[in-house]
Amino acid sequence: MRWRNISRRNFLRLTGYAAVATALAAEYATAEESNTDVKPTKPQAAWMKLGYGMFIHFGPNTIRGVSYGDGRFPPEKVVFEKLDVAQWAGVAAEAGMKYAVLTSKHVDGFCLWPSKHTEYSVKNSSVKKDIARLFVDEFRKAGLETGFYYCLIDNNFRQFRDDQVYNEYVRNQVTELLTDYGDVLELWFDGAWVKDHPTRDWPWDPNWEKNPSSGLKHGERWEWNELYKLVHKLQPDCLVLNNSSSDSPGRVKYLPLDVRTAERFDFVRNGKICEPITDQIFTGANGRKVYLPLEYCDSLAPGWFWKKGDDAKQPSVATICDWYQRARKTQANLLLNAGPDITGVIPDYNRQNLSAAAKQLNLK
Repeated sequence: MRWRNISRRNFLRLTGYAAVATALAAEYATAEESNTDVKPTKPQAAWMKLGYGMFIHFGPNTIRGVSYGDGRFPPEKVVFEKLDVAQWAGVAAEAGMKYAVLTSKHVDGFCLWPSKHTEYSVKNSSVKKDIARLFVDEFRKAGLETGFYYCLIDNNFRQFRDDQVYNEYVRNQVTELLTDYGDVLELWFDGAWVKDHPTRDWPWDPNWEKNPSSGLKHGERWEWNELYKLVHKLQPDCLVLNNSSSDSPGRVKYLPLDVRTAERFDFVRNGKICEPITDQIFTGANGRKVYLPLEYCDSLAPGWFWKKGDDAKQPSVATICDWYQRARKTQANLLLNAGPDITGVIPDYNRQNLSAAAKQLNLK
C-alpha cells in the first residue's frame, strides 16, 4: 500500500497515530490465504537455518556489576584491560553458533560505537575503540553473521520524554548502525514497554487490550511504523524484533514485525510458568496473515551482564542442550547470552560449557 496525494503530516492530523498503526499493519500478505499459503520470507528462511546465535551484553553495566544503568557512569571510566573481541568470536564459533547480536546501546544510553549524535559513547571512553566495528569484523572473520540489540530506553538522553525529539535521535542512530557496519542480520529492539504500557513497567496485563481507556499504546509514541520502514529502506533483509518481555514469550506486541522473542525459558510469574506461543502464523489487520518465526533467548548467568560471583550459578551443559533442542523442536532459533567479563573476555568456564554442549549436540 502506498499513500498518494496526501502528505504524511496531513494524514496524521486527519487520522491520528492509532489509525496509522492499523493501516500500515494491513500491508501484510493477502486477506483470504490459508495458513498453508503463508510461508517465511527469504530473509526469515535464511535466518531460521542459522538456528543458534550468541547474545552479547557488554558495556558500562559490566564494570558496575548492574543490569540497568542510570546513564551517569563517566565514559572515561569505561575501560577493559584485556578487550579481545576475536576471543568472543572464537568462543561462538567453537560452540557451533552461526550468528551473534551485540548490545549496541542498553538502558544507560552508552553507545558501543562512536555515534555522531551523542557524547555518551566509546569515543569519549578510555577504550578509544569502536567496539561495534571490532564485533562485526571479528565475527565475520570467524564465519558468523552479525546483528545489533538496541534499547529504546535511554537514561542518558535528557529529552527522552519528548517523543518527537527522541524518535528522531533513535532513527539517526539506527541509520548509523545500518549504513556503517555492513549487512545487519537483525535489529533486536527492547524497552518499548516504558512508553507502551500504562504502568511504564515491563509486566504485561492482557486486560489492557480489553479496555479502550487503559492507556495501552501500540508503538505510536515510538513512531514504530516509521522506524520499521526506515530499517527496511536501509537494509531490506534486516529482520526486526521487538521484545515482548519474559512474562509473555512469543506474543506479538504489534505489527509490523519480522521475528518474535521468547525471553527466558520457564520464566515464572504469579506462580505460573509463562509458556511461549510457538505458532508461527498470525492474523493482522483485516484478517491478513503473516509468518513470524520465534527466537528464544536466555543467559549463561542469572542476569544478562557479567557480574562477579555469578560463576557459581551457570547453567549446566545438559541445560544448554535442552534449551537448544526445545527451541529447534519448534523451528525457533536460540540466542544464548555469554557476557564478557570486566576485563573484556568471555570467561573460560562459559567457553568450556558451550563447547561441551556443541559436542553433545553434534554442532562441531
